Order: sequence, then structure tokens, then C-alpha cells
Amino acid sequence: MVKKVIEQIMECILVVLPFFKKKNAKEVKEFSDLITGQYEFLVEQLEKMLKDYFELSTRVKEMHTEMFSLKDELAKALTQQCGVKDCTSRV
Repeated sequence: MVKKVIEQIMECILVVLPFFKKKNAKEVKEFSDLITGQYEFLVEQLEKMLKDYFELSTRVKEMHTEMFSLKDELAKALTQQCGVKDCTSRV
């Protein structure tokens, strides 16, 4: 989509500025293709980074949930533990 927009912009420039020679038009087209390629690469990298970020964010949330669950279980287990030093049920 972005490549198409850039190509359309380049075509408009070539129509509006007819004094470009074919050689210059070829150089402009090559430059446009280079810029388009770089832009597409950067967009792909950004999409990958965002995907990784949201996956990591999800994992962190899951880990926090598990930590709080384990904390609750530990607190419950500690309240059930016998507090007397010589208790036979003490673990």
C-alpha cells in the first residue's frame, strides 16, 4: 500500500514537472525505489518489535498473576502451619 502511494506521488511529480529528462526520471525512479524499500524494511521491523512487545507484555502479566497466586498459597500454608516448636504436625 505504501509502495503504491509513493509510486503515485512519483508519477504525479513526473507529470507536473515535464522538464525532467528521461535520465533524471530514471534516477528519480531508482531513488524512489530505494526509499520505498527502506521504508518497507523499517515498517516490517516496527511491526516485529510491536508484536514482540505485546507478547512479552502478556507473559509479564501471566507471571505477575502466577506470583500473586503463589504468594496467596504461601500465606495460606503459613497460617495452617503449627506454631508450637515441638508440634508433631509441623513440617
